[in-house]
Amino acid sequence: MRRLSLSTIALSGSTILFALAACSGETPAAAQNGAEKPLSAIGTATFGRDSADEGERLFGEKCAFCHAGKSTGAMMLGRRLEKEQPAELHKRKDLDADYVKQVVRMGMNNMPPFTRVELTDDQLDKVAAYLTRNSK
Repeated sequence: MRRLSLSTIALSGSTILFALAACSGETPAAAQNGAEKPLSAIGTATFGRDSADEGERLFGEKCAFCHAGKSTGAMMLGRRLEKEQPAELHKRKDLDADYVKQVVRMGMNNMPPFTRVELTDDQLDKVAAYLTRNSK
């Protein structure tokens, strides 16, 4: 049986990441007309990782896999929203902090509730503040 060295495994992993990053989903037409570039799978997986905003980092860690990019939560929410409202939560301008907290704790439709073990009240406050930063 052939044994792989750690450097071979690391090189293979970086090659896979490079290939995934190349499949970002951006269309040439979107790039040319100034439309917002779709979030890639890598962008969703690393959402907020380097942000100075702790709420954005927590959203990336706990929520983005379902609520950013071309994800299940964003697609399902998009079906229920009017077309002018973005389905990705971080792009919304109509969210209320209390509503965000209620949905996170109680769940809604296919979204399961998050316990205080999974997301503390302090962390939830920061995520809600991040998601409502553009709301009035």
